[in-house]
Amino acid sequence: MSDPTFQTPSVGLCGLGSIGSHVGRLLLDHRRGFEIVAAATKEPDAIGRRLGDVVGAEIAAGPVVVENLPEVLAARPDVVVYSTGSFMRDTAEDVLTVASAGAHLVSPCEELAFPYRRFEEDAAHIDAAARERGVTIVGTGVNPGFIFDALLLTATGVCWDVSAIRGRRVVDVVGFGENIHLRLGIGYTQDEFERGHADGSIAGHVGFPESIEMVCERLGLELDGPVEEKFEPFVAETPAPTKYGEVDRGRTEGFVQRAVGTIAGEARIQLELVLHLRPQSAGFEPSDSIELDGIHPVRLTLKPGMDAILATSAQLVNCIPVVINSSPGLLSVKDLPPTTAWLGDLADSVIRSRPG
Repeated sequence: MSDPTFQTPSVGLCGLGSIGSHVGRLLLDHRRGFEIVAAATKEPDAIGRRLGDVVGAEIAAGPVVVENLPEVLAARPDVVVYSTGSFMRDTAEDVLTVASAGAHLVSPCEELAFPYRRFEEDAAHIDAAARERGVTIVGTGVNPGFIFDALLLTATGVCWDVSAIRGRRVVDVVGFGENIHLRLGIGYTQDEFERGHADGSIAGHVGFPESIEMVCERLGLELDGPVEEKFEPFVAETPAPTKYGEVDRGRTEGFVQRAVGTIAGEARIQLELVLHLRPQSAGFEPSDSIELDGIHPVRLTLKPGMDAILATSAQLVNCIPVVINSSPGLLSVKDLPPTTAWLGDLADSVIRSRPG
């Protein structure tokens, strides 16, 4: 599968939540060079229906949705888009199963983006299986996978040196579902928020350590120790809107999460994520920004910032041709060439529409 002319892979989907459903729509409606051969979900209402109907595609095309990963692998897909969780403890076994079955895998699992340090044993098993079967395994998305690692690293290419790195991502999460809000830390009293972070039931954003560790390895920097993270909740003074109702006054309507990588005793890498139901009311404008200090400083800001779900699903789909043509093993985005939109048969129509 290392042949660079291989451009029409068969794809299996595992997980049809917010990300998985958008991946299905993108493949069915806009990436017609791909063939979806199987799709699985744990949602009972979706099982037995056509994928296009389940994900809201333009037509009810695609395979009939099944219940589990073995049924997906039975269809012998070239690559599996695995969108079921953020943590290695929940996903490592399935990722290993996919690799052992001889299928490539791309996943928005944040901890899979760079698991070599914190999950060394799992990473070694997955890498060995992938190399043995000649397939590639990659965790990617918008963050980690793009903003604070792939894009940031690309920006350092025009730097003479890099004395400090800062990044901030501000996301309006009003359109997220209730389960995602609760996992992140929205909708709680402040005491519940603090207890949840203490016991791990409220995760906040997952992936800052992976991005910082990836950047440091690519730049040849050595962290003094683990990445440090801190959380500060925003408590609603008036009811905050969501798509499933309102978050009551006195409950969390967002938070700011900060991550610091210390190098030679100094906080050289500082990343910040603001997730909020109405960020403008707290003085934040949705945006993504990177600041690189040094002899030739670089400042990069994207406004209004990237939609987390649309950008992540696009990154997963557009990464498929890159992954299929990469060296086997468990890789990260720093090991891959840049991901670009793969337009397939749409490219001709774009060219024909140009004047002249």
